[in-house]
Amino acid sequence: MSIREVAQLPGPFASLYIDAEHDTEDAEKQRTLRWQALADRLAAAGASKQMITVLGAAVTGGRPEPGHAGRFLIADAESLLIDRWLPGRPQPEIVRVSALPYLLPLIEHEAGEVPHAVAVVDRVGSDMYGVDEHGEVVEESVEGAGHPVHKVRHGGGWSHRSMQRRVEETARRNAGEVAEELTRVARRVRAQVVVLAGEPDARSAVHGALGSTGAHVVEVETGSRAEGSGAGELDDAVRELVAEQADRRRAEIAARFDKAHGRDEGLAVTGLSETVCALLAANAENVLINAAALGDRTVRLDPGPLRDPAALGAPGTATDTTCRADEALPVAALVRGGTVTPVGAETAPREGVGALLRYA
Repeated sequence: MSIREVAQLPGPFASLYIDAEHDTEDAEKQRTLRWQALADRLAAAGASKQMITVLGAAVTGGRPEPGHAGRFLIADAESLLIDRWLPGRPQPEIVRVSALPYLLPLIEHEAGEVPHAVAVVDRVGSDMYGVDEHGEVVEESVEGAGHPVHKVRHGGGWSHRSMQRRVEETARRNAGEVAEELTRVARRVRAQVVVLAGEPDARSAVHGALGSTGAHVVEVETGSRAEGSGAGELDDAVRELVAEQADRRRAEIAARFDKAHGRDEGLAVTGLSETVCALLAANAENVLINAAALGDRTVRLDPGPLRDPAALGAPGTATDTTCRADEALPVAALVRGGTVTPVGAETAPREGVGALLRYA
């Protein structure tokens, strides 16, 4: 389930962001003890027995993940809604039971990635995959038609030249087929980066045949379709390129916010109260949040109307209900079609939150 879908569901919710490292000899025992402590914290926070049962089955079931890892889970009163492995350990672990889901850790993780497509190509075809904005993977394998597909080495003369021309035409046709499919995958996931790996001639041909995707296309000197070839170097290269693009995107949004905030037409606001007003008026295109600066601040809002994109208005004092701002703001943004951009301390707006507006 996507975070936008979760944001619109009625609560209550239990949200966990926990240390899921099990790279020890007594991993199973440690996992059981850790869950017992988490279950006690959930019960103390007001989680129902069903919530604890559902989360317990997820945390203690399946094989442990090796190495350093965090795990992010959200359950409502009936079922598990989100279960994601995230890199690194959460500091500190988070255990919450509240009327709204705590989505910010997953939003922060997804902000470090961008939709992308990767193709490893040779003269036969390609293995490719795309990753969308939610981290969902789409895989494809394209094999070119016709034979032969490798240049043939034998005697000279017309026979040799004719055979070579046929091989080259097959390779061009295969590159076109691969480029067509890669273009489709890139558009499907709305890729911001397309990575081409594999044989130099083949990837160059595919690059030249690619259709318009709006993505940044990069060829890398790694990756192979050969059986037994390792994917570690290619994975590292893809992660680096994706992180660079994500950093550029966040920097562009922060620069746009700074520019808009300094203009008279007022296409940006800063501060908690101003941002909430913009959200409830469905006027926040992009909400910038620094979790550390926002801290434990709360807002007086009714969670019901907050989850309803048609419920417009401004925050008032008619309700005695308070919500954590780091829960309420992402929910309000997502259900009203906006986006949330985590920003660093150096670019954080006043009170840790601001918004780019749709209209003045």
